[in-house]
Amino acid sequence: MNIISAIKAGNEGSYEQAYVSSRDKVFHYFLKKTRSEEDARDLLQTTFLKLWQYRHSLNEAYSLDQHLFNIAYTVFVDALRKEQKAQRIGDMLSREAAETTPADHRELDDRLHNLLEQLPPERKKAFILHRLEGYSYKEVASQLSISVKAVDNHISRALKHLKKYFIFFSLLLLHSLRL
Repeated sequence: MNIISAIKAGNEGSYEQAYVSSRDKVFHYFLKKTRSEEDARDLLQTTFLKLWQYRHSLNEAYSLDQHLFNIAYTVFVDALRKEQKAQRIGDMLSREAAETTPADHRELDDRLHNLLEQLPPERKKAFILHRLEGYSYKEVASQLSISVKAVDNHISRALKHLKKYFIFFSLLLLHSLRL
């Protein structure tokens, strides 16, 4: 049985073998693209998470490297899109922030704090460690004694929760500033 067949069948040992044998190549691919070791590590983790997550759709006619670099390319493009979208939103908020008062900033900070308090404790900790304190998923997983996949899940759900309320609140505040 080749490594793709084994991974597709759910063999964790083969998946781990694939990680050990290919992580350096994939890491250097991302490092060359991002020029950031931390970003390269995060993208590497995402790539291997997706390899496992979508293992049932692997095609045995393709090599491990072909699968990994197809996934890596998609992960990189997705990261660029997210970064560009965040940059556009940040630019818009920066322009609007020039018109806000310190009281408005305090109100936004208070709203963010209240939204974070609504999160389950472990999700809140994961979000704060990664997004506010800058720890990688692996470091957060280690500190919270959970898997990297669990960290990814917590961050995704926290962002969905925050975006649902915080962006709506921010837009209302910005609209009121224009009146």
